[in-house]
Amino acid sequence: MNTAIVFPGQGSQYDSMGQELYKNYQIARDLYNEASDILGYDLLKACENNNGELRNTVIVQPAILVYSIACWEIFKKNNDVKQLYLTGHSLGELSAVVAADGIPFAKAVELVKLRATAMSECTQDGGMVVCFGLIGEEVEAVCQRIDTDNNHVTVANFNSTNQIVLSGHKNALEQASIELQKKGAVTKLLPVSVPAHSRLMKPAEKRFQAALQQTQMNDCRYPIFSCASGQLYSRADEIADQLSRQLTESVRWPKVMDVLINKDVGTFIEMGPKTILTDIMKMEYPVYRAIPVNEKNGIHSILNNLNENTFKIEETIHFLQACLRVIIGTPFKEKIDKQDFEKEIHSPYQIIKQELKEMKESKQMTVESHRVASLSQQFFSILMHKGFHKNETLEFLKLSIANPNLYSKYLKINASK
Repeated sequence: MNTAIVFPGQGSQYDSMGQELYKNYQIARDLYNEASDILGYDLLKACENNNGELRNTVIVQPAILVYSIACWEIFKKNNDVKQLYLTGHSLGELSAVVAADGIPFAKAVELVKLRATAMSECTQDGGMVVCFGLIGEEVEAVCQRIDTDNNHVTVANFNSTNQIVLSGHKNALEQASIELQKKGAVTKLLPVSVPAHSRLMKPAEKRFQAALQQTQMNDCRYPIFSCASGQLYSRADEIADQLSRQLTESVRWPKVMDVLINKDVGTFIEMGPKTILTDIMKMEYPVYRAIPVNEKNGIHSILNNLNENTFKIEETIHFLQACLRVIIGTPFKEKIDKQDFEKEIHSPYQIIKQELKEMKESKQMTVESHRVASLSQQFFSILMHKGFHKNETLEFLKLSIANPNLYSKYLKINASK
């Protein structure tokens, strides 16, 4: 089975993103500092979102690209990354090309700033609407009936079976929303003014393409799959066209996933903030592995562990029991509201608890390594949301396991500095 690395696009940002990466990893500090010098402002400070910076496309796009590449560079140090497929959702495709060494990081920061600026200047009384409850063909048919030169509406993103994003002029979006609601859909106007992935982006496409064509490209180390067509590319002379055309074309994420699955991909690793693509994958393709890699979920030696032998079930039970003891025995160092507690603490705790119960009742002798890695991610995420840093969490785990050999074995699963 093969592995694909997927990079998220705009919409995956959150307040103070990148703080833990910067604090814990030298490579992240180097990347953020370099990007700040190029951009002309402190990117990490801007990501605190004290003045609504993360509502500004011109800041958000560089922020997501730098965060994603920081995760990738840290991940590379802990994993065998020789045989991979890469793709990205919209902006994420640029991150994929950077990760594949098609465009140098410093140049990519310049390009993403230009991309975001050009897109933000193409508002033209535009916006975007998300639609739930209807399949893509139904939504597309409604858009085609309404669409005119001066009243444009189109499908911007086919994200999943019943999550479709529309883009275009506000009046056309309102008309489409009314028709879609009559058909039983739920629609919501998104808080953005940029009508991405529509023909209103044509000026931005031209500017971005011109900048790309003036950039020294390299052949990509890994095959890249276009988020608009699913087409594979890797040559330097293909990059400019592929990255610019997606500004006006629809993102067809299910098509990309189907292409990768047909390439015998069994593991999808999301490299960037939040877990948007991971969540879509788990919902649409539950039989395939989907693993997020970021400062909240952990940056684990996933690929190495996927190729290792399975773990003994007795040792895994001992490990999970130690994790639960740490979760129960540690206080909250940071305040957390009821909704976040349920999502970030209670729910993953119950997952670990249920997995432990199933393992105790199982007659199997071993546990697949990816399953252990996933549970380890849940554990580290819980402790992070309680306010503990990675090193503190590892020390708690070491004391709770109380078996140096077993601790060393499971240390391989966890993020290393």
